Amino acid sequence: MYKTTNLTQRLWYGLLCSIFISSFACAQAPEYDLVIKGGRVMDPETGLDAIKNVAIRGDKIVDITSDDISGKTVIDARGLVVAPGFIDMHVHGMTNDAHRYQARDGVTTAMELEGGLPFFAKAMAQKEGNTIVNYGASAAQANIRAFAMKAYTPYVQQIKEILAKPGYDQSELDKIAINMGRAAYQAMDEAEIKDMMGLLEAELEAGALGIGVPVGYYPGSTRGEIYRVYELAAQKEVLVYSHTRGFGLPGIQEALANAAAAGAPLHIVHLNSLSLGEIEVALDMIASAQKQGVNITTELYPYTAASTSLESAIFDEGWQESLQISYGDIQWEATGERLTEATFNEYRKKGGVVIIHMMKPEWISKGIASPITMIASDGMPYAPGAHPRTAGTFARVLGKYVREENTIGLMEALAKMTIMPAKRMELVAPAMRTKGRLQVGADADITVFDPEQVADQATFKGLEYSKGIQHVLVNGTPVVKDGENVPEVFPGRAVWGKYKR
Repeated sequence: MYKTTNLTQRLWYGLLCSIFISSFACAQAPEYDLVIKGGRVMDPETGLDAIKNVAIRGDKIVDITSDDISGKTVIDARGLVVAPGFIDMHVHGMTNDAHRYQARDGVTTAMELEGGLPFFAKAMAQKEGNTIVNYGASAAQANIRAFAMKAYTPYVQQIKEILAKPGYDQSELDKIAINMGRAAYQAMDEAEIKDMMGLLEAELEAGALGIGVPVGYYPGSTRGEIYRVYELAAQKEVLVYSHTRGFGLPGIQEALANAAAAGAPLHIVHLNSLSLGEIEVALDMIASAQKQGVNITTELYPYTAASTSLESAIFDEGWQESLQISYGDIQWEATGERLTEATFNEYRKKGGVVIIHMMKPEWISKGIASPITMIASDGMPYAPGAHPRTAGTFARVLGKYVREENTIGLMEALAKMTIMPAKRMELVAPAMRTKGRLQVGADADITVFDPEQVADQATFKGLEYSKGIQHVLVNGTPVVKDGENVPEVFPGRAVWGKYKR
């Protein structure tokens, strides 16, 4: 009897010990939703560069450690770099067709800030719950100035009626847009400028991330009109994102003067294609302005060609002199053909996208090497023959300019793609305070890539996915896994401006 009782007690004691030890072990080593193990973790803000394990719970990074940890899903990142997801401040392709290429290029947040989105609230609502990457946009001054012009009031009403329909016809909108395109060549009177300011403020209150001012596309705007927009940006403490007037230094100087005089935060887009051969002087001007206290930043993309609509004001009379190119330097996106005078005139009448071969490699290298520049793609709307920047911008920087040419170091390149744009956007978007970082408490927007293999594969003959980007997480959800797109996952969330009600 004694032996039986003693054995029973010992069995109960052993069971209790097992339960206690297991509970203690679980408390010490919880299982996470997702763990990225053994990668080279790089965080440009803190300078962390070490082999670590990253733990994710829900949509947040909750631990970065050398300890062995477990998760429901484990990504083996040995030999790979684990970085914050890339933030692209300049994207025109805002559909999931474009986002698939962006994700394969390491992008986790894509924003249309140069041109903005007209009818902002409607455009953002359409993306909610159905988008692969995070998204946001600015107020579209180019469109809003036309909406404020008395001559175009009937067209604005027509647009509102079309958008009110559950499944509106885009071709109807395109026809109206052609008619409203004349506004680009017209100046505004004082009453119209005042109305425009009210419309811009309304877009900011709807959540727009500042004001897109691509004034190079509407030559009818007066310098006074544009200065008033800068005044509004200064008052509201939001960014102006500007494609400056014309090409070369005069337009950049106008933007700098407006920012300095009004006290407005300014971000000049694609400095490479605006400054062309004067990029070194333009960089020096911006760097000097920063030292003088002007709130200004800039960006560029790593290609020697630009891309835009052939019917735009960019190709008004005098384009050959301002761009220092001719017909054969222009490529029709739809077919890949180089233009002649005859095809230029034919295609310009009907409208469409072209690729413009107008820059030199050394200009791009100077821009990328500058410590003041960020990387942004200026990615075009999805089309099979779209400019390769649409698919390969970030991988190209990592492959060509970091690994092959050693133009900049890996950490510096990552900073240009992550923390620099995140910090720039914090002024207008509170959500950006937890993006662009690989730290505990940051959003689980993460890009995992092979530094020895990463490269762009898109060319001027057609889009291709970048290679070497192995895993991409958006808010903790894999959208790229083992180098392939994950189908039917839409974890992307809106990045809202600070005035959203």
